[in-house]
Amino acid sequence: MLDVTESPYKRASDSPSRQLLWELSRLSIQTQQAFQDKLDKDADGREAAHRAALAKAAAEHERIRKGAERERDRIEAQIQRERKEREEEELREIDRLRQENAQLELDKKRREEERAKALEAEEKKAAEQRAAQAQAQAEAAAEEKERAKKAAQEAEAAKKAAAQQELARRAEEDRKAAQEAAEARERGLKTQNTAVLPPPSKAAFVATSGNPIHDAEHRRYLEIHQKLKEFRKYMVEQSKQNAQLKQRMGDFRRTLRKCVGQLTGGQAANAAPVSGIGLSTNTAANRSLQKAEIIKTLQAAIQFPHPQVDVTLFLATPPPPTTDTKGPALLIYLLNIFAKALVSQFVNEAGVSPKSADPVGTIGSLIFATNDFCWNGISLIDILIAKYHVICPVLFGIYGDESTNEGKRRSGWIQDDGAWITEQRHAERMTGLGAGFAAISLRNYSKSKLQNPYPYYNFWTALARVANVPPNQTTATHFTVLKAMIENNEFRILDFFGNAGKMALRRALIELPQQTGMHSVAAKAVAILPDILRKEKKLYL
Repeated sequence: MLDVTESPYKRASDSPSRQLLWELSRLSIQTQQAFQDKLDKDADGREAAHRAALAKAAAEHERIRKGAERERDRIEAQIQRERKEREEEELREIDRLRQENAQLELDKKRREEERAKALEAEEKKAAEQRAAQAQAQAEAAAEEKERAKKAAQEAEAAKKAAAQQELARRAEEDRKAAQEAAEARERGLKTQNTAVLPPPSKAAFVATSGNPIHDAEHRRYLEIHQKLKEFRKYMVEQSKQNAQLKQRMGDFRRTLRKCVGQLTGGQAANAAPVSGIGLSTNTAANRSLQKAEIIKTLQAAIQFPHPQVDVTLFLATPPPPTTDTKGPALLIYLLNIFAKALVSQFVNEAGVSPKSADPVGTIGSLIFATNDFCWNGISLIDILIAKYHVICPVLFGIYGDESTNEGKRRSGWIQDDGAWITEQRHAERMTGLGAGFAAISLRNYSKSKLQNPYPYYNFWTALARVANVPPNQTTATHFTVLKAMIENNEFRILDFFGNAGKMALRRALIELPQQTGMHSVAAKAVAILPDILRKEKKLYL
């Protein structure tokens, strides 16, 4: 094979041109070789630079990756901690709710046991009374038998004289009875058209709060309550002289009590107490039927225009004098019975289940707003409010030290057989009355043609009088009534009063319990309401 480096011109020494050609060829090859070497060197340099850049980029990427992994690990650890904290918080909350439910069950069981014991004690007491009465009757019968025997023996000796005296005595009694019956008939004819109430008793129950305005208002309502008592006695006396009036009074009274007694919050509990009407599962329809029966009864009372009574006696703020202040006495009597039934329903039903006060308060407000049962356009709801002033005076700023008998009386406590009722029973009464007051006063008549008989500003006034009691003067009754007024009515309060209502809730549920130190169970029950509202109703105070 011919070596390319060996050119035939290299040995052509005999030819200078060939020698020159060879030299030029060699020079060209060397130049190209140098150029190629330079290109290779440059390529190698660029490759090294690129590799170095790639290595640097890889190192930076590795650094970023490790940093990201560290950040991911930190975030995952934080998430794990937060999840663990949430789980622990949920476990604590579940445990707290379990304890609360257990406590509620214990309280419920305790109340049921107390009720059972109270019923057993009442039954035992009634049995003892019956036994004592039976024994007394037996002794009286024996004594009577002995006296009769002795009288018969004594009368046997003077039979003729005794018979003559008896005949004379009976003749005299018959003459007096006939004379008294004639006088009674004459008095009945004179008083049939207009009822005259006896003057109010001066032995009034008066409780003061230290505020003259509160005291004056309270005394006026106590006067109304006293006049209602006297008026009820007057109607009983009138019924004795009028058989038709007596029958209607009894029938109407029983109908009203029966209808109001059926006003509960259950699905099928409000079946209309109307003869011939079957039970309905539609609560609204049942309440409508009950309302119709109550209205029908009261409208029937209007058909008895006589006797009549001065209606202004039962108004807290009597209107200016008019030509005629008289109204149908039977209607006033039945409205008083209706108000008494409402209060009884609040105490007996709403005291255990405060939500059941709402349907009762709805019907009560509607009846007192109905034009047919108003006097000259003025609602007669003062009859109901007068009863509230007697049985729940703390709503109107009247209270006292419940460690004393006078303070208990001023705070609405009642006695049973000469002894004060238990704290549990008193708390249930105040709960029912507070819930009932809210059910009556927090009614919206903006879409009704009727006029609100007891506008919602009365609720605001009562709430302020309870929540603004000096902390060192607050009692368990204040907190019991306060909780009953607010619970289940929070959004109504906000709808009526807006931001002011929210501030009032904060004052009543947060600030007042904190200021008093929460020394009573009632205060603690009020203090936990904000947490319940936040968790169950998403309402933040």
